[in-house]
Amino acid sequence: MRRNMQKILKTIYGLAVCIMPFYANAQTGYQGSSNIEFLYGKDFEPPGTDLITVTPVHSGSYGIFEQYFFVDLYYETNTGETSAHTEWYPKVSLGRASGQNIGAGPLNDVLIGAGINADLGTDNDSWVWLVGPVWNFTIPGFDNFQLETYYYKQDGGGNDFEGTYQITPSWDIPLPVSEQLQFRLTGFADFIGDRGPGQSQVITQPQFLLDIGNLWGNPGTIFAGTEWQYWHDKGGVEGVTESVPQWLLRIDL
Repeated sequence: MRRNMQKILKTIYGLAVCIMPFYANAQTGYQGSSNIEFLYGKDFEPPGTDLITVTPVHSGSYGIFEQYFFVDLYYETNTGETSAHTEWYPKVSLGRASGQNIGAGPLNDVLIGAGINADLGTDNDSWVWLVGPVWNFTIPGFDNFQLETYYYKQDGGGNDFEGTYQITPSWDIPLPVSEQLQFRLTGFADFIGDRGPGQSQVITQPQFLLDIGNLWGNPGTIFAGTEWQYWHDKGGVEGVTESVPQWLLRIDL
């Protein structure tokens, strides 16, 4: 376990090094937000796996650049094993770079994005490299809707994978019930193609949240609710499907 934690800490450190230059420019236009999520769910795959997950999340923009990253830190309550999954996505706005409005209708911007995903702390660590266009939309009723379309290449994990695609819609929808009761529906879905060995996959994690900070006059600070993790053909293994509701607490920093 000590070796696993060393790998996890090295990854977090590497991502922090990438992000620090943006923070150094915070006084000259960097805009960002961070939160940390605490989740608990039972009976993940393989059957009988119960997980506590702690997830720091950050997103921000500086000029023509945007970035988004998170680290899932997993603790298996059954075995005491730890592992991590991390993703970082830097992007360049073509609209802001050109100074032109390149959208049409609900499309308000096109970006060029890249991504690095890593699974660490297991017997077969793996990495995923992504690149492709990202489409931003303005849709009534949505605070955010984005469609990412990537070329996807996985390395490691004990296999020689072929390149494929990943298509990822993500959303953030406010659902106000009253002045006090403010809900949100957020989440994403990854559609990942066949990588050679392994089936195509669908992963989605919608969250239904209540702004509990708003109940005492401090909106947008603490949210509580549920996340549903659904993973069809998990890891590309045909017939292995995961469907797990989780309790969720989110603190915005």
